[in-house]
Amino acid sequence: MLRRRILGLTIIFLSLAASQAQAKDSVVGFQVAQPPAPASVEKVAAPKKESPLTAKQSVVGQKTLTSSKKSSAATAAPAPAPVPEVKAEAPAAPAKEEVKTTGYKKGFFIQTSDEKYRLQINGYAQFETDYDREAGKNKFGFRMRNVRLTFSGHLATKKLTYKLQVDFAKFKDELLLDAWTQYKFNDMVEVRVGQQDIPWIRQSIISSSNLEFTDRSIATLEFLNAQAQDTDKDGKPDKLVKNGRDVGVVVQGTPFNKKMEYNVGFFNGSGTNSTNFNNQLLYTGRAVYNIVGEAGYEEGDFAHSEKPAAYFGGSGNYNVRDLSDDKVTQFGTEAGMKYKGFAFQSEFFYRHTKPGDTTLATTNDYGYYAQAGYFLIPKHLEVDARASQVFLQGLQNDKAEFMAGLNYYVLGQHIKLQSDYAVLPANTKNGVETSQRWRLKLQTKF
Repeated sequence: MLRRRILGLTIIFLSLAASQAQAKDSVVGFQVAQPPAPASVEKVAAPKKESPLTAKQSVVGQKTLTSSKKSSAATAAPAPAPVPEVKAEAPAAPAKEEVKTTGYKKGFFIQTSDEKYRLQINGYAQFETDYDREAGKNKFGFRMRNVRLTFSGHLATKKLTYKLQVDFAKFKDELLLDAWTQYKFNDMVEVRVGQQDIPWIRQSIISSSNLEFTDRSIATLEFLNAQAQDTDKDGKPDKLVKNGRDVGVVVQGTPFNKKMEYNVGFFNGSGTNSTNFNNQLLYTGRAVYNIVGEAGYEEGDFAHSEKPAAYFGGSGNYNVRDLSDDKVTQFGTEAGMKYKGFAFQSEFFYRHTKPGDTTLATTNDYGYYAQAGYFLIPKHLEVDARASQVFLQGLQNDKAEFMAGLNYYVLGQHIKLQSDYAVLPANTKNGVETSQRWRLKLQTKF
């Protein structure tokens, strides 16, 4: 009996020992497979390789935990941790520049934040000293040539623009100079209505603040459109007034990528600040071809153009004058260029007049001017010269102007000193008489 019990206990002990040995061999022989490196990761640091002894000790130390799990879970390889995808950040959008509603940019301005409405204010004043010597007599004095204030801008859209200009130096005679509104359909067609410059003579279109000399040439002043006036109220015209402006409608544009400029105008023919006194209109047309670049409407080359600009063109107009019924036809040509501080421009004029008084003969008059300037010191010191002549039909009517000038831009276009000297020969009943003139002008502009 005792022998049977000892034999049973021995069998039970051997069975338990065998099961423990099998479990131990199963755990010690387990190896964790290394997962393949993800393709999106360029380099992954390899885990530090442990010695078999260390790995064995680690597994044996976890014997109880491992033996409690199912064999399938013990043999399964753990899933690799997901590698987060790295995305390149999109560049931040540039911050929109805040629109200024007030400030200065080529003039003081006020505008709405959406830029639909804008008012710009500009102005300039010209103080002049004159010295004349004519027929052996000297004349010296001071004058305010121009004191002008300009309001301009756009309304509701940048295509609808306006301009209002007054001259306080002519307060009694001609305060209002410009008062027009313009709508731009495209580069080919713009329509301007109101009181404005007559598109006829280029030098008269250019602002008096942008001239190379203190005043326009004698030819330009002679061939401006004239209006007859009855100053003594006797029913007969006794005076011609010339100012280069009138009330009317102009269609204009810059087609062919601004290679061309054209103006077609219809005016009262009665001058500024007045209505039409007859049933006739003044008709005018002008066309300019920009050979290269754009010369713009500023005499001289203050900008010191790095690329040449050159142009030529022609113009003409027809008018039946109020009161006198004179039928006047005029034609003109213009040409000029600018390059690196040098500028040249010239115009030629022809006028045919058929008097309303049929007892008088028709007349044919001619005139021209040509002038050039060069900046000895870019944007500061300019020298210039001009020749201008007028040939009026009849005896003792011819006159001329030969000039030299010097301009100093103290503070750019804001403060400018201009000086010129002229020799002025003219035909008189006593023959050719020559007078002299010297002028000095200080201009401030904003």
